[in-house]
Amino acid sequence: MRRTWIISVIVASLALAQQPQTPSAPQSTPQPPTFKATAEEIVLDIIVRDKKGKPIKDLTAADVKVNDDGVDQKIKSIRLVEGAEAIEQGTRVPLDTMRQVRLVTLAFQMLGDSGRRIARDAALNLVKGDQGPNVLYSVVSIGVQLNVLQSFTNNKDALKKAIELATSGKYTTFAAENERIKGELKEIAGRAGSPKGSETPVTPGTPAAGAAAGAAAIEKRTAEIMLEMLSFDSSFGMNEGTRMSIFSLLSLVRGQYSMPGRKSILYFSEGMYIPPHLDEPFNTIMSTANRGNVSFYSVDARGVMTYSQNQSSMDALRDATNEIKNDTTATDGKVSKAQIMAADAAETSMRNNTQLPLRTLAESTGGFLIGDANDLRPALRQVSEDVSSYYEITYSPGIENYDGKFRKTHVDVSRKDTVVHARNGYFALPVSVRGPAVSPMEFSLLKALDTTPAPAAVDFRSGALRINSDASGTNGLVVVEVPMSGIQFTEDISDKTFRSRVTLMVLIKDEKGEVVKKLTNDLPRKGPLALLSQAKAGNFIYTQPFSLPPGRYTVEAAVMDNEANKSGVKRTPFVAEAKPSGVGISSLCLVRNFQGNVKDLDPKEPLQFQGGKITPTLGGQIFAVPGAQLSTFFIVRPDPAVKEKPTASIEFLVEGSPIANADLPLPAPNAQGLIPYVMSVPAEKMPAATYEIHITVKQGAAKAEDRMKVTVASR
Repeated sequence: MRRTWIISVIVASLALAQQPQTPSAPQSTPQPPTFKATAEEIVLDIIVRDKKGKPIKDLTAADVKVNDDGVDQKIKSIRLVEGAEAIEQGTRVPLDTMRQVRLVTLAFQMLGDSGRRIARDAALNLVKGDQGPNVLYSVVSIGVQLNVLQSFTNNKDALKKAIELATSGKYTTFAAENERIKGELKEIAGRAGSPKGSETPVTPGTPAAGAAAGAAAIEKRTAEIMLEMLSFDSSFGMNEGTRMSIFSLLSLVRGQYSMPGRKSILYFSEGMYIPPHLDEPFNTIMSTANRGNVSFYSVDARGVMTYSQNQSSMDALRDATNEIKNDTTATDGKVSKAQIMAADAAETSMRNNTQLPLRTLAESTGGFLIGDANDLRPALRQVSEDVSSYYEITYSPGIENYDGKFRKTHVDVSRKDTVVHARNGYFALPVSVRGPAVSPMEFSLLKALDTTPAPAAVDFRSGALRINSDASGTNGLVVVEVPMSGIQFTEDISDKTFRSRVTLMVLIKDEKGEVVKKLTNDLPRKGPLALLSQAKAGNFIYTQPFSLPPGRYTVEAAVMDNEANKSGVKRTPFVAEAKPSGVGISSLCLVRNFQGNVKDLDPKEPLQFQGGKITPTLGGQIFAVPGAQLSTFFIVRPDPAVKEKPTASIEFLVEGSPIANADLPLPAPNAQGLIPYVMSVPAEKMPAATYEIHITVKQGAAKAEDRMKVTVASR
């Protein structure tokens, strides 16, 4: 009887099989140890000038004092780096090929008409000067996404063209140029021989051969770095301009982290407002830059407007101060609501000066702020000098406990009337977890992943879906789903708001236990108390595509509830297979909801269906309530070499026994040659059981299949 019922339901729903349906929403530690490591060497690069702004080039270790976390350090070495050489104790030593290279990134935020003019004139004047053959510039734009408009080069004509485009205001053309350049970079990064255009034969072992090999190595390495700089997770910046800017800048720093020598980023903007919940990501930029020898030079392109930049900050601070003075309701040591609100207003007022974060970013990383002027050329000439000549100092701070705290550094020079530009500190992260993408936020997550037994104080689900497999391996999708009902929400009665913060990290490890992919996300939330129940009822679902060569992997996920200071860890296996030919099918996944008619939907979005976007769920449970739907999403990849059209069928099993089956009518492939499909079955009258869904796809002699289990429960 059950078999007849389920078959009739499937057949009746075939007309709806290509229509998206929304199923009912599924229902929903100990402190980790501190890492320890032995002492290590710190490399600090500094710029020293006299009172007239002239570089000083004859310092010795006796002239310099370095303080790290309140302790004076013994300098192990100091040398002046100039061009292709380093000068130490009067001896000139040639630098290796990669260390000779100086990378300078010109990053243009979206600017107004006046700002674009000021920035364009300054940047063009900078690149037209005599920089030396080892100074390479790139040009990027930060707007609704991070775009590269020119990869690293010393070609002045190419740089001029890119700068003019970046300051043209023609933002709609940036994405196409970005994709074109990324394609070229991938081709260069994968090239093993000489750089393009060097086909002229050279004799092995000659200086010409050595120069060609060096040029090829630099071109290949800078292409790889540029691609790393563009490895940006756009979900970080959704719906918040400042957030997009912060994580774009962080991506630029991370991409250059492993390149030796001094790197510089000139950030052209019209100010930056940093709300409190973005303080940590903003500080992470500076910490990562200081670890990777990346210096920021912030360029305020608004011209002369010092008074107006500070006026709103001063006005707000004065109002807050007056509020405290005028309030007479606090007695017996109690703090009144007016005083509390005034204190908040005072903190907010300090953030109204949007030039202050630019100054902090620059001065904390060994650079300086360029602004309050309509002619920026003199300051940029100084930047050019900083790029060409600087000191490298090494010392061992003797850190025993790497607790992730910020360690302040300060450099003094004993000579009178000198100005020192140096980094202001770094986060104490152990060698085992340090790298271009490790932040203090991630440190807690890495400690959770390193804890035995694995913490389980935060409930969540995680896994990886196979999207497509070809000869090179598998393209997949990491999914992490956090029910917000288990997350702590802190209520602020004074301003009637709530806040929460969820951070997560996913490590994909190979069979040797080595990390091949690392993904992170941060979800700070603040809202009115009236929406608290709605916020608790939702799920935080994070998805991120990945590509892996054939092999067996482990997907390790850690989620941190920052308000409750608790975490959870999950580990799931994943197999990446090579499939050079034949019809293919993705992993099956349940559909949590469907957003139709998505504007500017990325053609590469794997979970798209008929102009909309699928949100998956890993819950695996559906409640048989009125209106409930069991909706399953999968993607068929037809083999273009086979003329025969692919066919698909579905089978339901309970406890291993088939109870129903039906054919599924597949539509024609989309523009990407794929067939996204949603199979929906009304679940409100399905008997309570655990069902195994088995989808089989055939084309010619080839066959592909996938299975998943779903539990239908009654309330």
